[in-house]
Amino acid sequence: MKKTSIILAMAAMTLGLASCEQESDPKYHDPTTFTIATPALQNQEFLCAKEMTDAETFNLFCTQPDYGFSAICNYSAIVSLDPECPVEDLNAVDGKSVELENTTPTSAAMAIKTFELGAALNSLLEVNDEADFNDRGLGNQTFKCYFRAVCEIPGIASSRIVSSNVVSYNAVRIQFAEKKPAWIYICGDVQTLDNSAANGFLAPSAANQTVYDTYWSLFEPDNMIGQKLFVGQFNMTPKSATPDLGNPDDASQFRFFTALLGWTTEAALGSNEADFYCLSITDKWETGFSGDIVEHGLGNWGIHVTEPSPVTIVVDVLNLKLYVKEGLHDVTFVGRDPEFN
Repeated sequence: MKKTSIILAMAAMTLGLASCEQESDPKYHDPTTFTIATPALQNQEFLCAKEMTDAETFNLFCTQPDYGFSAICNYSAIVSLDPECPVEDLNAVDGKSVELENTTPTSAAMAIKTFELGAALNSLLEVNDEADFNDRGLGNQTFKCYFRAVCEIPGIASSRIVSSNVVSYNAVRIQFAEKKPAWIYICGDVQTLDNSAANGFLAPSAANQTVYDTYWSLFEPDNMIGQKLFVGQFNMTPKSATPDLGNPDDASQFRFFTALLGWTTEAALGSNEADFYCLSITDKWETGFSGDIVEHGLGNWGIHVTEPSPVTIVVDVLNLKLYVKEGLHDVTFVGRDPEFN
């Protein structure tokens, strides 16, 4: 009896150690199955928002794919008017499906703005403008919309998986909705290309909204609307006629804000968490600088210049990447990677 107990205890210990080893050393593998749940209110009629600023959402729910461990994933959805909700021509000019952003991207309980859905349906219906929308009487109809879910682990291309099944909302009403380029703001030692206005670290507050909207915005290109890639061109304002490259105070500095909420971290995009920190990129900006952005960071990037010097800037808010290159360049994209032409 005693011998048997010892053997059982050793076996249990071995299983326990194996279990601990498995949990502490998870192995990634590509998922094979992924499903989206039928909406409980799929037959309830709802109206999509008309304005981009409207925060009204609708819900879609899905499972988490099996990656071999509990991964932090990004979830989104695909919508189509085609019952198959095809994905091979996703977002193509003549595509039948459009990808929708999840306002809670790491949650499988997706909340998607009704404006995004309405804008996607306007695109799928090939609406030219509001007059065309009204002439076709599209606001008097309801549409059955088909959805798939998408999941991926950021940075792992093979992790992207689309749900094998399709679900629907059966009574969606739309208004004319048009997606326009979004924007962010630059703050710092920058001035306009014609040198008629300088920022000079103007407070990023609501009181300065008009000035920031007029001079200090970076916009999404028309062919990249919704991608959270922002492009802007400015002149760097010299701090000294003979700048000391070893002195950060001699560098022309800047950071970004996604909203004008004041000197708060909430809307800040910087080079470092610390305020008054300066990361000099002087040695790289002629050939092109690329680096990480710290979300909620108040640190600056800095460039030592001796005269007003033009610069082209790309900010990837989704992947938190900054690209800076001296001069005025036409920017094109390969995927999300900018090319300065």
